[in-house]
Amino acid sequence: MTTETNQNQTPTIWIIVLHWRGADYTKACISSLRGLTYPNYKVLLVDNGSPDKDGPAIAKFFPEVTLLKLDENLGFAGGANAGIKYCLAQKAEWIWLLNNDTKVAIDSLELLVQEALISPEAGMLGAMVHTGSGDKFVASGRGEIDFLKAKTYLKQDVPQGKSSVACDWISGSNLLMRALALTESGLFDETYFLYFEDTELCHRMRLTGWQCLLVPKARVEHVGGASTEGERRYWRFYYYTRNRLLFFRHYLKGSRALPAHFFIAGHLARHLISLPLKGSRGLKQLRAEYLGLRDYMSGKLGKATCLNWCE
Repeated sequence: MTTETNQNQTPTIWIIVLHWRGADYTKACISSLRGLTYPNYKVLLVDNGSPDKDGPAIAKFFPEVTLLKLDENLGFAGGANAGIKYCLAQKAEWIWLLNNDTKVAIDSLELLVQEALISPEAGMLGAMVHTGSGDKFVASGRGEIDFLKAKTYLKQDVPQGKSSVACDWISGSNLLMRALALTESGLFDETYFLYFEDTELCHRMRLTGWQCLLVPKARVEHVGGASTEGERRYWRFYYYTRNRLLFFRHYLKGSRALPAHFFIAGHLARHLISLPLKGSRGLKQLRAEYLGLRDYMSGKLGKATCLNWCE
């Protein structure tokens, strides 16, 4: 890991909003950016092959936004990478990646940048993620990886008294990324396509010597799963099953992988028994998990070609 000293206390931040479906979510996200207290940022809207081809229509509402239109859906990993490459070509030092179903608190970017500038070891920084509304919201953000049980967590405890907290990974719903760290560690692994790509990049970055920091006072609201609503909910089970195996198999070698395989096998075995008892939804989830396992075993990675039944 190498670090640079940035004397500019308000560096230009490129903000990527990744859009595939849900134009109303995307408009609300960009609208929330207009209230940011941080004074120096540019917004890149990435139309990730949206089937509605609505990226240009959305951009017309926001003349300050630059539009990058992709011809096909490259998944979260590929769409984000396309945006990151564009920003790096513009000599960006910092890139803030946002899901289109997020809305940001007005001081969120200011708090993230303040912490970034005093933390030269930070390659990634993220805000607390709030889901829900009013008194019913749930705050999470401190990502942990349990290599023994082959599980990942976003902890809901809110760290007190610290401006930042080191963690294993940060939710891809909002990531402030240092360009230098991306250059050294590489971008998102596009074989994941969707889910686990944020965990993998954070872990790879940490192996390179960078830190992932959660900034508890920064806040981002996140609907969660907006692009996989309705029947597409079963995409989550497919990609989670496949990519969980991909991630832990890649980073656990030899005998270290045995406990993880045991826990994954136990998880799938329990679902084989319990899901058929839950009716058609349970059977569809079981089918998605089976297909994820099958494609992992056969080496079919990237964008799935077997999910047309749950479009």
